[in-house]
Amino acid sequence: MKGRFMKKIVTGLLASSLLVGMAGCSGDPGGSSASGKVELKIGTWAGAQELKEFQGIVDQLNQQSKNYHLTIQSIPADYYKKIQTMAAAKQAPDLFWLSQEYIPMYAELGVIAPLDEYIKGNSKLNLDDYFEGPLQVGKVNGKLYGLPWINQPVMLYYNKTLFEKTGVELPKPDWTWEDFEKAAIALTKDVNQDGKTDQFGTVIDGWPPVALWVWTHGGEIIDKDGKVRMDEPQAIEGIKMFHKLINQDKVTPNKTQAQNTGGPEMFKTGKVAMFFGGAGDDFEKQVGNAFEVGMTKVPHATTEATFSWIAATVMSNTTKNKPVAAEALIDLTNAIRKWKILPPTKSGLGHVADIRPEKAYAVEIMTESSKVSRGFNNQSKQNELDTAIWQELYEPILLGKKSPEQAAKDAANALRKILGQ
Repeated sequence: MKGRFMKKIVTGLLASSLLVGMAGCSGDPGGSSASGKVELKIGTWAGAQELKEFQGIVDQLNQQSKNYHLTIQSIPADYYKKIQTMAAAKQAPDLFWLSQEYIPMYAELGVIAPLDEYIKGNSKLNLDDYFEGPLQVGKVNGKLYGLPWINQPVMLYYNKTLFEKTGVELPKPDWTWEDFEKAAIALTKDVNQDGKTDQFGTVIDGWPPVALWVWTHGGEIIDKDGKVRMDEPQAIEGIKMFHKLINQDKVTPNKTQAQNTGGPEMFKTGKVAMFFGGAGDDFEKQVGNAFEVGMTKVPHATTEATFSWIAATVMSNTTKNKPVAAEALIDLTNAIRKWKILPPTKSGLGHVADIRPEKAYAVEIMTESSKVSRGFNNQSKQNELDTAIWQELYEPILLGKKSPEQAAKDAANALRKILGQ
């Protein structure tokens, strides 16, 4: 899973620089080689061992295809800044990876091409096989701009050994937030009797996103039509529970404690009983025999939902042979799904136990979570919106400086200002 979502650094150039560049220089992507195959570049943030594995996939596709030859363009550092610089000069790779929050901006600026006409009728692609949440993040104004290759729903990991030792009921897939709260309180203790809490029920330190609480209470931050709804009653109810766990129940270490040690590390060392992590996180391997790891769906109130980190492969608008580039995009996406977990397709989940045997115990529960996994209703200014949520809501609540109602109001006003509402 990526780092703390709400504290990620906003990277890349201003949208205006892309607009200026799009009218300027021209490149020569999508040319043909001496063999007659269309030469295509695939941009990726993969590096080191991941890059070697990805190269193996690309080599196999190149051997199989009569129409294209793929070359990897690895950009392991400053990925978005470099991609945007290349796009401004019309030198973007023919195909490249985008995390979900960047797709609307790139689509609206004309950097990437809609795929619909090029993938229609392709026998290698079944859009009905995709889970709804991952597929939706690739769509902008009704057109499909990216095929997702990974779906990382947030799951609830728990220290099964600690639960059993303490006599607390194990988490269940149908847990409500009240069930979670009750267990978290019971597992928050001063173990060594020195007057300081040293074992916590959970950790909330900038991760997971507040959307977990908002969505599962039936609310929205920004709806599908782009309307800000963060200060509506359902959303506020979710924020109240978020606030209560942190500031009233105190079942999580404070911000300084958590960020000094790191939430994942606190879970691995038994100092945190429940951790919100990505389905593909390798806690099972890292914990080893220290304790037994369990996994289940995140709690809910009125609605089952979970946030998912989703990435897609997109096609540059400047690639010359779009039909062949789309063919390569489909082949590449299908191949990656047998490499990375969790795949965004229903059929792809059948490969999870083969790819990561230690995850075999949780395939069923990950499948159920994938059905309700989703990304944000991303906007072209998504990074600005995320920053505003952090500054006006998440951090103030972490520090106990705002009530849920005030934080929701301030954040909603900030979002409306960014969106011009």
